[in-house]
Amino acid sequence: MWGTLEEGDCLWVIPVLFDALQPGDVVAFEFGGKVVAHRIVGREGNGFATQGDGNDNRDSTPLTAERLIGKVVARERKGVRKAVIGGNRGRQRARILRSICWIRHSSAFWTVRLLRTLPVRHVVSWLWRPVILSVGFMSPQGGITKFIHQGRTVAIWNPQSRRWNCRMPYDLIISPPVQ
Repeated sequence: MWGTLEEGDCLWVIPVLFDALQPGDVVAFEFGGKVVAHRIVGREGNGFATQGDGNDNRDSTPLTAERLIGKVVARERKGVRKAVIGGNRGRQRARILRSICWIRHSSAFWTVRLLRTLPVRHVVSWLWRPVILSVGFMSPQGGITKFIHQGRTVAIWNPQSRRWNCRMPYDLIISPPVQ
């Protein structure tokens, strides 16, 4: 639920009657052996359709009373508690967040496409110099090299398969290791 909830947030969930829920409320429910917090976006049969604020598509399975854990009323992040907006205001917020997410995704996609068509790789590496840690691992199948930026793996090089897997836009500044 990008924009509303982040990984590591502590959620304040209260029990609520299933019939008291309305579109726009954020609910916690069981899904595939995990607890998920998504927003109700509408009625679907005997249940509710749910969707994360940053997701393009609705969840595949409607929410039923049996899977409901409760309604999310607040989230706590770094010791600061903030109410989670539900109802019509929550629905409007979710639409705005999905639009922002779509704009970010689209602009990143087209920016990378543009940068790949222009011979600007050296300009990008000159302007953007992130600190990237290179870590080598040995396993029974052989060694691999991971490239890490801000705690996230952004590229992996597997010399046995000569396969390079690099996230955008890091592919503009990182090259596979020379053998």
